[in-house]
Amino acid sequence: MSRLCLSVLLFVLSLCVPLSASADSIRFGVPPWPGVTVKSEVVCQILDSMGYDTVQLEIGPPIIYKGLTTDDVDACLAAWLPQQNDMLLPLKEKNAIDVVAMNISEANISFCVPSYVWDAGVHSIADLDAYADKFDNELYTIEVGSAMQAATEKMVENDVAGLADWQLVSSTTPVMLSAVQERIRNNQWVVFHGWQPHWMNFQMDIKYLEGVPGTEDLVSKSMVYTIASNDFKDRFPQAHTFLKQFTVKADTQSEWINSFGFEKLAPEKVASDWIRKHLDTVATWLDGVKTVDGTPAIDAVRRDFAG
Repeated sequence: MSRLCLSVLLFVLSLCVPLSASADSIRFGVPPWPGVTVKSEVVCQILDSMGYDTVQLEIGPPIIYKGLTTDDVDACLAAWLPQQNDMLLPLKEKNAIDVVAMNISEANISFCVPSYVWDAGVHSIADLDAYADKFDNELYTIEVGSAMQAATEKMVENDVAGLADWQLVSSTTPVMLSAVQERIRNNQWVVFHGWQPHWMNFQMDIKYLEGVPGTEDLVSKSMVYTIASNDFKDRFPQAHTFLKQFTVKADTQSEWINSFGFEKLAPEKVASDWIRKHLDTVATWLDGVKTVDGTPAIDAVRRDFAG
């Protein structure tokens, strides 16, 4: 298993200078997000067992989309829609990339509250202002400049659901979640940015609030797609079949994020331990798929991950 972590600058330079990986390597674009990191590691470990050489390029979505059209990236497991519509749809309309399959259909973004707040009657963003004093008129958000924070700022500016006199408590995701956990430990009311897959869904008993008109930029059901270069299917037909059949439940990816992002286990260990314990699921992904040598792929994986 080779892991190649490149900065955006180095990758841009690589658009002119060929990467050191062999022509037969499968190069995955991997945004530096915990869930995608482990998901890509799971896929690459399975492909390694099938006889492929895999490379993971730690780069952002704009570079990934460009790389898929310039023979510098072969595949990516992190095309989030509708959030990445502006990047994906123009390429899809021009048939410039291969949208292989949806790999997660249960992603979710909204404001969240602890379950005890939900039980008290807060089920929607429309319910928040009636309990403003309990929340101290505060919305806990991720960092300034993020799409979620900008959408929330716009909601407040437009007085959506009566939130004009609420204050945004904005910080990095770890700082925000630490503050939220502290309030939950003290049984205080708190409303905050939440999304799944993420470890927060494992570590905290929370509920997602329903949206109202004016919250569409924040509250969304998302789908995550596997995308590839147009020649991927011809170059790696068996790998393409595997990726077409590769689907993950949001709870599974949240489990991976919890192990890697919260418990700080190495992604290689998280992936290998999970594969070893879930070979029946892997078998559904590899139904009818062959290794590079033409043998059943699941047999190779079972052999490598036995015990």
